[in-house]
Amino acid sequence: MARVRDRRSVGSVALRGLLTAVFLVAAVMKFAAVPFEVEGFVRFGYPLWFMDVVGALQLLGAVLLWTPGCVALGAGLLAVLMAGAVGSHLLAGDPVLMPLPALMLLLLLGGVAHARRSELLPSGSDTEMRQA
Repeated sequence: MARVRDRRSVGSVALRGLLTAVFLVAAVMKFAAVPFEVEGFVRFGYPLWFMDVVGALQLLGAVLLWTPGCVALGAGLLAVLMAGAVGSHLLAGDPVLMPLPALMLLLLLGGVAHARRSELLPSGSDTEMRQA
């Protein structure tokens, strides 16, 4: 049983590490106003200042993925951003493959948030949830 727990723990750390790297790079690209990012925000019809807001939220989410008791919150925040990215691509009429990376990240983040959902509940609710 301890081996299964160890594998889950290693898997969780590895997944959070991968997600953190992705969102740190994405945030830096937005803060640096990389032409690819600027073109995307213009194509979606968003003001350029919104790119800094999204970058700041990505940075915050990446930090929360490593903050004890806030992992689910960070994953949820990043999942909302990825849902917005998927929606933006679809509304802009982008080809179906364009929103796939954001959709994959959304699914991974949803899994992390679900796995750590007990962090979002009051401490007494954790026991009630396990009994249900």
